[in-house]
Amino acid sequence: MTPKKKRILKIIILLSIIWFACALPVPILLVHPDPAHNVQYQTYVEIAGIVSVPFVAMAIAWTVKPELTR
Repeated sequence: MTPKKKRILKIIILLSIIWFACALPVPILLVHPDPAHNVQYQTYVEIAGIVSVPFVAMAIAWTVKPELTR
C-alpha cells in the first residue's frame, strides 16, 4: 500500500470514529438505562447509527475524490 493510500485510509477511519462518537449517544451506551425504557434507547441508538452512515460515506467519497466538493 502506498503512503498516500495509507494516509487516506487513516483519515477515513478517523472521520468515521469521530462522526459515530458524536452522533451516537455515548452516555446512554455507558450507563445501563432503566429496563422499562431499554427498547426506546436501543431504537434511538439504531436510528442514530443508520442516519450516520450516509455522512460517513460522503466523507469517504470526498476524501477519495476531493474534486467532488467543487
